[in-house]
Amino acid sequence: MRRSKLAWGLAGAASLCIALASAVPASAASGSGVTFWSGDFRGQSVTLPASTECTTLPFPARSEFNDTTYKIAVYGTTDCTGNGWVYPPTDIHSFVVGFEGRSFRIFE
Repeated sequence: MRRSKLAWGLAGAASLCIALASAVPASAASGSGVTFWSGDFRGQSVTLPASTECTTLPFPARSEFNDTTYKIAVYGTTDCTGNGWVYPPTDIHSFVVGFEGRSFRIFE
């Protein structure tokens, strides 16, 4: 009985790991940059390489997946000016209510 419960528990944990791993879209899973979505991980999306130069997003973004080894700063302006929100490497995050990202760059 005890082994059976342990086996079911391990199977459940494995299923959860697989479900969470598959929640990230294939376009964001390549390690090739930063993926932004127009909604909370849904809607229009784009994956862009991280750069020290300011990159303007093609649409206002509400969430990100930073699949790089760099911290990034996301700004509410199209020219990386003003205050930005900084996100660590390999971070997946929806933005605070009312904030829309319009540009980003590597945060040094």
